[in-house]
Amino acid sequence: MFKRIVPFLIATILFLILLFVAHRPGTDLFEIPQVDYTLFMNADGTANVTETFTLRFKKPFRYVTWALDMPEGVTMQDLQYEVLQGPPLLGGVQERKVGPNSFDLLFQFSRSKEEYVQIPPQGLIVQLKVSYSVKNLLIQGRDFTQLFIKYLGEAPVPVKKLDVRIVFPSEFGEPKVYHHPWGLQVSSSKDGRIKNFVFSNVPPNCFVEGRYVFDRPILVQEARHQDVSVREVINYERGYFLKNVIGVALAASYTLFVTLFPLYLYRKFGREFSIVYDAEYEREVPYRDSPDVVNAAVRRLCSTPDEQGLNSLLLNAVKEKKARFIIGQNGEVVALELLSNDDVITKIFDGFLQDGKLNFQAFRKAVQKESNARKFLENYRRWQQNVLRQVREKNLMDEKGNKVAKSFAFVFAVLIPMVVLFTSANFDSAFRVVIDYVRILMFLCLSVGTAVLLLRKDVFSRWTQEGLLYYLKWKNFEKFLLDFSALSSHPPASVAIWDDYIVYATALGIAKTVAENFKKLNPPSESSVASLVVIQPRVLDVVPTMVRTASQTVSKSSSSSGGFRGGSAGSGAGGSRIGAG
Repeated sequence: MFKRIVPFLIATILFLILLFVAHRPGTDLFEIPQVDYTLFMNADGTANVTETFTLRFKKPFRYVTWALDMPEGVTMQDLQYEVLQGPPLLGGVQERKVGPNSFDLLFQFSRSKEEYVQIPPQGLIVQLKVSYSVKNLLIQGRDFTQLFIKYLGEAPVPVKKLDVRIVFPSEFGEPKVYHHPWGLQVSSSKDGRIKNFVFSNVPPNCFVEGRYVFDRPILVQEARHQDVSVREVINYERGYFLKNVIGVALAASYTLFVTLFPLYLYRKFGREFSIVYDAEYEREVPYRDSPDVVNAAVRRLCSTPDEQGLNSLLLNAVKEKKARFIIGQNGEVVALELLSNDDVITKIFDGFLQDGKLNFQAFRKAVQKESNARKFLENYRRWQQNVLRQVREKNLMDEKGNKVAKSFAFVFAVLIPMVVLFTSANFDSAFRVVIDYVRILMFLCLSVGTAVLLLRKDVFSRWTQEGLLYYLKWKNFEKFLLDFSALSSHPPASVAIWDDYIVYATALGIAKTVAENFKKLNPPSESSVASLVVIQPRVLDVVPTMVRTASQTVSKSSSSSGGFRGGSAGSGAGGSRIGAG
């Protein structure tokens, strides 16, 4: 049961890690609890803007920066600033004006760039206020007037609250309001001429802007002119809205498809047939198949056999008197000697047998050379494929569902989401929030794909009726060997059965536990396999060590080589950038 849960745990952890990495702020130096933006529009078209931003520093810092760039034709003047809360400005304020429409400010709180302002345990609040007046902020179209303004350019950390107040002269009338990017959490209210918008949890490096469209020309002294109609602006906003909604809907639908289709495959291909079999244990070897075939069919779920399959093959050869173990002077098993021709073992260890003997230490030394390691692994994999072919000929499992599920997961739940994630960085910043939604959904797809790829083969495959009986009998035999009370109540009646038990226990991957049980039952000394494994359980580690050594040699060798005229979303005027260091 635990093995079935593990893929879902891994997928959940992967999803949380991806979510954390994607939403990690650009800095852990400070956070921004609130930014206040107020714009008062005068009847002549000029505007007075006040920005107040509150930062809470969590680590020592030196300065705070504020920068603002207005589009061509817009003029800024009367820039004023003050520190409302925080430490004294020991280093003063550095002001840089880049032309008539750009300002950079650096508030130096430390005496020099080498010194830092220390922070109390609860953090330090710094609140700055910047105000300025602007000319030519309004845009005159062919048949309308609009204000297109950024409240916030970008900040490296989330802005928990952005409080916006816009005040228009009463003679301007009531505008239609559009905000970008779509998908931000926003609440609105109105108090006389004051329009109030509160944005919550603005993502890092995300602008926030508003478009205020008056459906008639307003005669003002200070304005810019663009050759665009109100209908074009409204159509753009509708198209922008639809693109965002369709993008989210498609991503959500795709995620739903990726999530539900594996469930459909499970119901169609993974649900087992109903058979009549209610035995509690199998006290005798259920089938007289070769132990490596049992390993591939039962332990490996109709896949290639593993090291324990090869282990059981060698033990079976000893049991059948085709081979014997050679004991060294220290009492440990040091070699395997073939007493008669065993075609399978000879082919696996071709080139490593000397006078019919396989010396384990000499083998481990030989496969430390890459050419020898590759030769052995080729023989080993050829044997694995031969055993798998035998298992498939028995028609124990219908694997169609598993093949479809794993292929589907790789293409639709891993490959395509990764392509979307890699290309999302090139999407227009006007779709920033939608991109964040899509990324989260693609993370979910990746997690689903990971779970499907890691799930056991029999989740989406189905045993045939004969195969299910075969599998259940072997699992009940395994349960009998692991249950000491059952084993002690029905101990093996002959030497051959003792050896059979340990050979097939090895094939099932439970030999060490069974050997511990056997030790309490004291197997007969004339047993060629059981007594040896009980006395020398380390013999079960010989084959895994051999395969691992060869694989590591090859692995080491491999690793050492080789726009819209009326103002598209994101083009609003202004938008201050906040930073610190």
